Formats: sequence, structure tokens, C-alpha cells
Amino acid sequence: MTEIQSKYEPEAKRIVATADDGQEVGMIEYAANDDYWNANHTWVNPNYRGYGIARKLVNMLADTARAEGVKILPTCSYAKHVMEKDAAFADVLFKQDTP
Repeated sequence: MTEIQSKYEPEAKRIVATADDGQEVGMIEYAANDDYWNANHTWVNPNYRGYGIARKLVNMLADTARAEGVKILPTCSYAKHVMEKDAAFADVLFKQDTP
């Protein structure tokens, strides 16, 4: 497998993973508001699934949010599953107040 590079694109509100040839092979997108980033979509090219790309994208989004001082509300099913099950994300996970 080729080496995968990840790049934060703040203007597009996403982190994109690309192969050596520049082909986009994965991404995680978020919507920003005053309180948190809503991680709402994660995608990996079917030919590149099984290599941990989606997890690396979630990790990079979390690291970026920490650096920016922002919390993440994961509404994408993959990001939600990963972030709510791994205590490593507790510091960056946005918890909505429930009545």
C-alpha cells in the first residue's frame, strides 16, 4: 500500500487523506459553530478500507480541535462510535446537556 498523507483544510472544514499520487482516499468533515465542531461525515475510498485511515482522520480531527480549544460533537456514526468508546477522546468530546 502507498503511504497516506493527511492534511487539515480549515477553510473547507475537513481533514483529507491522500495517496502518493494525490488521489483523495478519505476525509472527515465537520460543521463549526460557537460551542463545538460537529463531526458529521467520514468517508474512505472502498479500495483503501481496512488500513485504519478513518481512525487516523478522527485522531487528527481530535488533535486539531485540542489545539484550537474546541470540543467535538460526533454525529457521523463512525466518529461517534470511536469517540464515545475510547477514553482518549474524553477531553475533546462535547457533551450536550440533557434534561
